[in-house]
Amino acid sequence: MQDNAADSSQDDRGPGQAGQDNGGDHPLIAHINRLASIIADASTFVACMVLLWLVALTCVDVVGRYFFRSPVVGAVELVQISMAGIIFFSLPAMFLRDDQVVVDLFSFVRKGWFGWAVSLAFTIVIVGATWIVAERVSGYAVRAWEDGDETIYLGIPRYLTVGMITIMIYVSSVFAAVRGLRILFRPGQVLPDETNAREIKE
Repeated sequence: MQDNAADSSQDDRGPGQAGQDNGGDHPLIAHINRLASIIADASTFVACMVLLWLVALTCVDVVGRYFFRSPVVGAVELVQISMAGIIFFSLPAMFLRDDQVVVDLFSFVRKGWFGWAVSLAFTIVIVGATWIVAERVSGYAVRAWEDGDETIYLGIPRYLTVGMITIMIYVSSVFAAVRGLRILFRPGQVLPDETNAREIKE
């Protein structure tokens, strides 16, 4: 009865609470992971607000364009910037909690020591690749700032958008490294599901 109660209490947790269960982690790493989770949740909240703004902008633009022949000036630029905000503000949580789309054709590669080694190797590759991308994007942000590059219609400085993207990619790389440390200090174990996803069993 106690086991069933414990399982039901775990099932009732939301996605945000599920990621806070750090049993098995080194205390220092668990503390870092909790801090990273707070930052990731805040970043996700910003992405949700940007999405809400994008919905409102689209509605106003469509109504103005087709009913009043007065579309929002620079709507295309605002949509592009908003889409970038949604994508890159969502990245930190995705890299921290391994929310990438994964197709498990061979489930054994996610179990035991082999699964641990594969997860660690993939995490190292992700950290390196993300850091390289951040370096490239930061170079573009610096050039946009030096050249005074602006959008065509609204004159928004491009370095603001690209700078935001650069910061989010760097943060995502650091969060992927945090996840890598958690994996490293759990030899032979696979990290538990942190998004409260349930397996569908026939």
